[in-house]
Amino acid sequence: MHDRPLRRAAILAAAGVLAFAGLTSADQASGDGDLTTSADTTVDLVMAPGETRTVDVGFVLRCTGFNHLDPGQVATYHFSGGLEPFPGAIGTVSEGTLGPVPTGWPAEGDACDVPAQVMTVSSPSHVVLHAPAVVGDDYEYVLMWAGVVNTPGTFDSQSLRGAPAVTFHVDVVSNTPPVLTVPADFQVEGDTTGGWTAAFDVSATDADDDPDPDPSCTPAVGDVLGLGTTTVSCTVVDGGKLSVTDTFDVTVVDSTAPALTVPGDQSVTTSDPNGAAVEYGSVSATDIVDSTPTVGCSKASGSVFPVGTTTVTCTATDDSQNTATGTFHVTVDVVPAHSATAAWGEPVAGSGLTFSANRGRTIPVKVTLAVDGVARTSGDASLRLSPCGSSTVETSQALSYSGGRWNASLDTSRLGGSCYQVTARIDGLDAGSFRLELRGAEATSAKPKK
Repeated sequence: MHDRPLRRAAILAAAGVLAFAGLTSADQASGDGDLTTSADTTVDLVMAPGETRTVDVGFVLRCTGFNHLDPGQVATYHFSGGLEPFPGAIGTVSEGTLGPVPTGWPAEGDACDVPAQVMTVSSPSHVVLHAPAVVGDDYEYVLMWAGVVNTPGTFDSQSLRGAPAVTFHVDVVSNTPPVLTVPADFQVEGDTTGGWTAAFDVSATDADDDPDPDPSCTPAVGDVLGLGTTTVSCTVVDGGKLSVTDTFDVTVVDSTAPALTVPGDQSVTTSDPNGAAVEYGSVSATDIVDSTPTVGCSKASGSVFPVGTTTVTCTATDDSQNTATGTFHVTVDVVPAHSATAAWGEPVAGSGLTFSANRGRTIPVKVTLAVDGVARTSGDASLRLSPCGSSTVETSQALSYSGGRWNASLDTSRLGGSCYQVTARIDGLDAGSFRLELRGAEATSAKPKK
């Protein structure tokens, strides 16, 4: 290890010459164009003896001078050379890109903003490094890239300068990588809205660390994994900064049908032989994974149901096309329409349902009312008077119940015509009527009505 300072000095000297030559060449060829550098000029790594490591190198474009790349242009950076601590230390180096240059980047001849614009949108160069097989500190790897513009534009030969370079300082330590244990690929039933709440066991051991390092995973335990297959990536890093990554697949399925709730059987009556409109109770469904399963029934609430018994079938369907079915019955029975009857008492009784009276007389009206053959002693009862030959009601008068019958005092002086149809009603039903004829001169104008 005594020759390390000499080796490092030689590498640094050579790297300086290479970098200086690259920068000088770029400056001479490119004038005062925009400057590109690496995102990090130095990177420290800890590697195990003989380990192979892939590191990503990004690039930065900084506005300088008055010659600029054009909006939309992309620069590509290829590996142009490097220095390594032993032959083969630098493995493969992929091309990287920078751009596209955004709209608003200074135009040719324009000065840069203060502070100057900086662009970092890039695809990194993937660098593969090989560690020496011997333990040691501060092995240095120097890598350089040259940039070219993919889509030529105005004054491109003067618009891009700089030779991005990175120096990797590598310490090689006697350390074994940790051992990461992840589950095998598995399938699981969804248990929450949207999927499955992640719950899996991942562990790690390390021969050099005490306690063992803790692994981390993405997605993590407690996250919700959606339906379908999700790749979980887990990584563990030990005290020597050696890391191990492994993955496993979790397939979340939903094979559980929704829970469907339907109303109980319904029974209604109607006098319409065609059936009746029936509003039945609510139909609802819940599902473990799908928060809003769809629900539909073979006959909607509020529809007209025919006479007899109809089976209503309801189905709930979730996003995974699992279905649940429930049924209930709606029975519609026909009942005869209600009918009312009136039995008139004296003085109307015995008049052949045509009663004549002198105008101005007050006629005592006495009537017994029945609905569906059952006598009524309470309810909304009244007399309605319509001119003969007309259905228009001219006046009405309430009936009151006493003495085992319904009674009213009909004041004919208040009537303007000479012929009326007097109808007794009970709870909205016409019970019966008689014809009232008034003798004497008709009134010149209708008197106020009650």
